[in-house]
Amino acid sequence: MSTSLFFLTSQAEYWSSETSLRVCYDYSIPVNVTNMVLASNYTPFTTNYDVADFSNGISGRDGGAALHIFSGLKNITGVYTISASICSPRNRTSDQKTILVASHGLGYDRKYWDSGIQPANYSFVDFAVSQGYSVFFYDRLGTGESTKVSGYEIPQSLTQLAILQQLTILLRSGTYTGDIRGKPSKIAHVGHSFGSFISNALIATTPQLSDAAILTGIGYSGLASGTFVEAFGLRIAAVQAPGKWPGRDNEYVTWVDASANVAAFFIGGSYDEEVLWYTEDNKQPMSPVELLTIGGNPILPIHALDFTAPVMVLSGEFDFAFCGGDCNGILSNGGKTQTDYFPNATDFQTIVHPGVAHGINFSYNATGAYKVITDYLKKNGL
Repeated sequence: MSTSLFFLTSQAEYWSSETSLRVCYDYSIPVNVTNMVLASNYTPFTTNYDVADFSNGISGRDGGAALHIFSGLKNITGVYTISASICSPRNRTSDQKTILVASHGLGYDRKYWDSGIQPANYSFVDFAVSQGYSVFFYDRLGTGESTKVSGYEIPQSLTQLAILQQLTILLRSGTYTGDIRGKPSKIAHVGHSFGSFISNALIATTPQLSDAAILTGIGYSGLASGTFVEAFGLRIAAVQAPGKWPGRDNEYVTWVDASANVAAFFIGGSYDEEVLWYTEDNKQPMSPVELLTIGGNPILPIHALDFTAPVMVLSGEFDFAFCGGDCNGILSNGGKTQTDYFPNATDFQTIVHPGVAHGINFSYNATGAYKVITDYLKKNGL
């Protein structure tokens, strides 16, 4: 894999939360990245019928092989601006210099980690800050306030991985560390779903960049990935909500309505309807090439054979995406996962978080998951 970049000048903005328990900085981080991608070969979308046919194709028994979606490999170069925030405890002690680098999944932006609704119940950032951690969280390429690119080829997993690697290098150098004002003592990578896969790939390809990995909303069985895609009822985002998501071409799609949101991310009794509608109002389009370059796809290396630090895999009990709606006996069979993917990790753990599905951070008992995560990090000296 070939990756290179240079950094330009960023802009920083200071702010603090209403609770005054944290100090936060916003950054616009320009990067120039060269990386390998799969060369897209499918016919670009024109109508929602095209999206429906494509979804059916990739959800079939052959996993879309008949569609000839990709044709070989190529290198791409792009200049992007990544929008990011870092929040630290207002009364941080001198030894509280661990940064958690949080990468969100598909359908969200960085608000997944810092909910604007009922933050005491749903903000991972607030909870982690209350435990003494700093959290760096960002909009992945093509989402939120970061650069918008064509969804046909560019925002694949290897592009997102290259950006995450370079953001981590910058943080380790003491850049964009906000109130820490210098180099962090340690960095742990925290991901959700797609964000977990690129965090997993980071520790597989550049293990020296991370001191721990917390991978949530992820699984390694390959179960239900096709039916999960069909549950979305995908539509072209620009057609579904004209003007809501400027700068996205027709290759960006979104789920059809709030019911599809429930089918993919929640289970009955696990969510507050007001919070569901917050996620629906703030959802972000995704590109099919993001979906198709994670999981078992050989383009994204996720066998972290040389990673010798702590790894936790945590998913909801009723995760439909990666466990077919029941992670008991699948995710909890951690032995095979460790042997295959993290053979040299220290204190490897798999956690089935009870009563929730794929959208952990917006479900009841989200803070229970946050406590499991921060307790695990503390136990391992982070």
